[in-house]
Amino acid sequence: MNCKFATLVAAAALLGCSNAWAYGDITAPLYLPDDMETLSTTSVAYERTKFDDDGVREDLIARENLMMGIGENTALSFTLGNRFNTKWLTNQEYNNEHNFDYEVGLKRNMHLYNDLMMQVGASYYTFSPRSWYGHSSEAKNRIRAEYGNTRWYKELRGEIKLAKELESGLTPYAGFAVDGNIDSSDRDLYYTAMAAVHKNENSFAFDAGLRYEFQFGDDVNAWFMQASADYFITDNVTVGAFADYQFADNSDTEVDYGYTGELRFKVLF
Repeated sequence: MNCKFATLVAAAALLGCSNAWAYGDITAPLYLPDDMETLSTTSVAYERTKFDDDGVREDLIARENLMMGIGENTALSFTLGNRFNTKWLTNQEYNNEHNFDYEVGLKRNMHLYNDLMMQVGASYYTFSPRSWYGHSSEAKNRIRAEYGNTRWYKELRGEIKLAKELESGLTPYAGFAVDGNIDSSDRDLYYTAMAAVHKNENSFAFDAGLRYEFQFGDDVNAWFMQASADYFITDNVTVGAFADYQFADNSDTEVDYGYTGELRFKVLF
C-alpha cells in the first residue's frame, strides 16, 4: 500500500508540475506571482517611427512594473514610466522634470477545460499631455487638437489572454485588449489582437508572434512582428530583450515603418 501510495503521489506531482509550469516560469505570458510574492520588471526601451513625409519620431522610455500576488491566481500590477528628452532625439517634446505616467491594474488566472488557461485583466492609465509632461508649444497644439482642452489624459483597458502548455516547454497563446479613452466625449476605443508562442529551453525563454492594432469605423490599423528572448540567471532572476517591427499601416499619419528595442530585467522576490 505504501509503495502504491508513493507512486500515486509521484504521478500526481508530475502532473501538477506540468499543469503549473507556465505559472513557475516568470517569463511565461500568463505568469502571476504567488500570494505575497512580487515580480519586478525593469526595462529601458527605444522607439522610432518613420513617416512617409520623412518625419521621424523617437522616444527613450524607462519603466518599472511591480506585480504582487494577492491570494490564489490573482495579482495587482503597478507601472511607472518616464520619457527622456535627450539631445540626440529628433522630437524634443518632453522636459526632464515631470515626464512620467503610470498604470494600475488587476489580473486573474483561471483554468479552463483540457489544461487551457485564461487570464483576464483591467487597468487604468493616465498622464497629462499639456502640463504634467511639459510639452513644447507645437506639441501642445497637436495634443489639444487630438484630445481637446483637457488637463489629464485617462484611459481604461480590459484584456483577455488564452494559453495552453504543450510538450517540450512550448506554450502558444493569444490575446485581445480594448483601450478606451475616457478623457473626451467621443470615447474612442482602440483594439489590439495578438497571437504568439512561448518556448522555454534550458536556461532560455523565447517568444515570437504577430500583433494587430485597429479601430472600428475609422479604417485605422497597423501590423507588428514581435519577438523576445530571456536568460535565466537563476530561477527567479532573468535578463532579456524585446523587439517589434511595424510592417504595415493604414492611417492618416501614414507610417513608413516603426520599431521598438527594449532591454529588461526581471526579479521575483
